[in-house]
Amino acid sequence: MIERYENGIQVAVLMCCILTALYKALTYKSRTWSLLGFFYGCWALGDLFWLFCLLLFGETPQISIVSDLSWYASYLFLYLLLRHIAPPVQGGGKRLLPWLGFVFTFAMAAFFMQWGEVLTNLVYASLMGLLIYAAVRRLTEQPRRRECRYFCVLILTFCLLEYTLWTASCFWTQEGLGNPYYWLDFLLTVCFAFFLPATRKAVAR
Repeated sequence: MIERYENGIQVAVLMCCILTALYKALTYKSRTWSLLGFFYGCWALGDLFWLFCLLLFGETPQISIVSDLSWYASYLFLYLLLRHIAPPVQGGGKRLLPWLGFVFTFAMAAFFMQWGEVLTNLVYASLMGLLIYAAVRRLTEQPRRRECRYFCVLILTFCLLEYTLWTASCFWTQEGLGNPYYWLDFLLTVCFAFFLPATRKAVAR
């Protein structure tokens, strides 16, 4: 039961974020806000399918490909949004630190393969690694990009919440507030809302 409420709250927050991003996109004729809206929209589609299965069948979907594809697209739109806000600097990718993002995500994928499909875990590892790489690269570039630092830190927070949430789901399966999965997913919902001010700060609108 709690999962339905938690998913419902996340969908409601995402819908508010979509409307806000859409308003900004139409007002400023901005590609930045359009990309943010697509990020929210794709994630909301995945959540809606998940919520639909919970309400109709009383359980999480046995085949999650619909949600997975929506979330894949959401990661890609977030990556494109970061590239649009802060295009990579020539020669800025030679540092070792950003590449450790891929080391982390593929190590976690190997761990998660105990519970999930190999291909699904590899796709998630690739997309999350790309996000972490891009965010860390921009944080380590010289001169430091002050206009997008908050946005990059938020992306890293988003990725960290995703991984702690997935890890919690491997060890805690019971319903109720004692399961840290639901608290982490609530924090993820809050993180979605913070992308609005982070984007505004990055584009100074």
